[in-house]
Amino acid sequence: MTRSERVADTIARCREALAKGETTQYANLKKSLPAFTFMATFEPSRGKNGHRPLAPYRLQQYARLTGLIMHDFDHLSAKGTTPRELFGRVPQWMMDDKERLCLLYAGQTPSGDGLRLVTTADPRRGDIAAQQAYVASILGMEADASVKNADRTSFAVSEKDIFYINNLIFDYQDDEFDKTYGDLYRAGGSRAVAAAPAASVNAAHGSAEGCQQAPQLAAPEAAEPVGDGGGVAGPDAGAAELTFNGVDAQKIVDRWLEVKITPKRGQRHMALLRLASDLRYLCDDNPQTIARWARLAPFVQEMEREGDTQEVERCVSDVCQNKMLMYTPRKLQEILVDVGAAEKGDGKAQRDAMWDTSANLQYEARLKPLLTPPYDLACSMAGEGNGIGAVFASGAMFCTLMSRCWYEHFTGRKQRLNPQVYIIGMPADGKSFVEDLNKMIMSPMKAADAVGRKAEEDYQRQLKERQNSSKAAKGEPLKMPEIMVRYCTGKTSNSVFFTRMRNAHEEVDGEDMPLHLYMFDSELDAVTSAQKGGNWIDKHDIELKAFHNEETGVDYKNLDSANGIYNVYYNSVCTGTPLSLSRKINLRNVNDGLCSRIAFFRMMPSNFKMIEMGSLARNFEKECQLKQWGFRFDSMKGELKIKPLVEHVYNLCENMTWVAEASSDKVLDFLRKRAVFYATWFTIPRIYGRQWEQYQKTGEVTIDDSDLQFASLMYDAVIYWQDLFFGRMLQESYDNAAEQVKPRVRNTSNNEVFNRMPETFSTKDVARLMGISNSGVGAQLSRWVELGVLERVSQGKYKKKVATIET
Repeated sequence: MTRSERVADTIARCREALAKGETTQYANLKKSLPAFTFMATFEPSRGKNGHRPLAPYRLQQYARLTGLIMHDFDHLSAKGTTPRELFGRVPQWMMDDKERLCLLYAGQTPSGDGLRLVTTADPRRGDIAAQQAYVASILGMEADASVKNADRTSFAVSEKDIFYINNLIFDYQDDEFDKTYGDLYRAGGSRAVAAAPAASVNAAHGSAEGCQQAPQLAAPEAAEPVGDGGGVAGPDAGAAELTFNGVDAQKIVDRWLEVKITPKRGQRHMALLRLASDLRYLCDDNPQTIARWARLAPFVQEMEREGDTQEVERCVSDVCQNKMLMYTPRKLQEILVDVGAAEKGDGKAQRDAMWDTSANLQYEARLKPLLTPPYDLACSMAGEGNGIGAVFASGAMFCTLMSRCWYEHFTGRKQRLNPQVYIIGMPADGKSFVEDLNKMIMSPMKAADAVGRKAEEDYQRQLKERQNSSKAAKGEPLKMPEIMVRYCTGKTSNSVFFTRMRNAHEEVDGEDMPLHLYMFDSELDAVTSAQKGGNWIDKHDIELKAFHNEETGVDYKNLDSANGIYNVYYNSVCTGTPLSLSRKINLRNVNDGLCSRIAFFRMMPSNFKMIEMGSLARNFEKECQLKQWGFRFDSMKGELKIKPLVEHVYNLCENMTWVAEASSDKVLDFLRKRAVFYATWFTIPRIYGRQWEQYQKTGEVTIDDSDLQFASLMYDAVIYWQDLFFGRMLQESYDNAAEQVKPRVRNTSNNEVFNRMPETFSTKDVARLMGISNSGVGAQLSRWVELGVLERVSQGKYKKKVATIET
């Protein structure tokens, strides 16, 4: 089969469909491939109901275990690896077919993003699930819970997708394995994580007699095989004991179906994905528990009765590949409140707790192993729990200094580095470290601006002298110098700002390139207040347009106005308090998009803590190193070759699309789109920083797994804090908008009369229902005829063209 041209063509079409995001087409194409069952063969039978011709149907009760174990590792790109790289982790001793556990097959899955292995069963390791868990641990992966069914199929792939094959696989049969575990699986226990016999377990652990037996989840009582896929109908035994905060699981699932969706045929797969996605938050992300809860839903039981017995495990496995939010989704929280499993306000309390410590510490724990120059220096300036804030702030500064650089975004467009960062914390929470970073890192820009600021100062001084001296006024007319000053303050007037933007450009590689203006302010309130008049007024649109370098312009009659059309290149870093942030972005303007164009960070609170003696003493060596990094990045220009990073953030965004859809989270769907830019921008200084010498020599850099892990961390962190500050506000704005655009309720009693009429009716029938004379009905009948919903078949007789019309 693997040499079949049809198989090769179908595989190519599968991957093409996945690349386009056409998951339904991919699933249909995959199902058209030939399939194998490695782990079991099947005795001849007459089918589930005993009415089919005698043949070896894939029925679990007739399964005979082969002793082969299949292992699936899917969605590898999201885990920072590839099928080929994961295959490389297989130890050499597993290639020896004299070993009790040996590899007989390895190859890519039809998606091209998964690795499938087939090994022999090691008699010391227990049943199928235990064997899979052991091999997964060898590779540093997690076992796919949906593969432990003995009758699991494997779709054929083309010959080029096979990495390794041992001919033993074609006629391998381990009768001892079937003797030990076959009855369990034939009895419907394919979902069980059964223990090996005590002696086997002891041998597996190398322990003496009396070793504790492996954990066991018993198979349901009275289990009957269902459909050709085997399995168990209905929920697991003991499901009634499942509770959350003392509330029965069945009650929670029933309420979920009422609020979310009670699916019809054709909607059940997506409904199961959404249900499993929410159940993760109630089941400690445990796949087995999630599956037990999911089987409480009537539509899931119906699917299994129809023979789709592996769907629950497949969906749970897919869902558990995605990252969880750091709080219970809003709709799920409301469901828990409805059934008495949570109190109103629990969600806010949960978020408040995350604000205080958990999120900061969790993200910092992920950050520390990934710190390299120059971010290690920046993070050493911040206190505990503020490492992500230091990366955000210094990253925005480094990216601004790399203003002469660009890269190709996954849309195919040239993309500049345009971060804006707000560091938010209560007064005296330690935000001053951002100002220290600014003084050091932005030294190159300030040094370059010094010449222009001096020329500007001389011009203003001479202009003032001419105004005060008639003799000086008779001299040569003064010409305003065209200077380049890029470092702006919070009190920059419109005219000066647009003049600065007009003058900030430079020739790079033969092309005129606009350079970024930059603003730092340690008091967000000062910037917000300036917007109300005189200084920073009307620059809110500048901040919005800067994210994509969109076009703006100014045309005033004032002779000093810098009239013209400009593309906005402007980055900023601000620190402020939650109160100042609420003045800047609130329910009235949250939907203009600024909240998703800025990377926010919430400082670790310093409640009831004293600052350490001497902790703010200057470290001249560190200051010099940060200044040096500033000058290094300021010297860079041209295209940044970071295609692997761009592809990775694309995959991150695609994966988050599925997470948002599965939980019907419109806020997450909104925030995920722009976070990909920050994941890219903040990772670029890390890539070039850790390879600076190589870059200086060759002009090239390599992107490794640690860079991609760093980008994933940045993506998660940017979304988390945007959602923390504005998620509820965005959801409220969506709800308000939905309420405001509801159509006005009209008097539609005439349409209701139409809907109650049979397919053919008379004028008298309508008159009787409307309670008026025959002569008064004519106008309404004529209107329906004109609308095309009715036709006249004879005098006083009419026939419907549509069954009903909207009331």
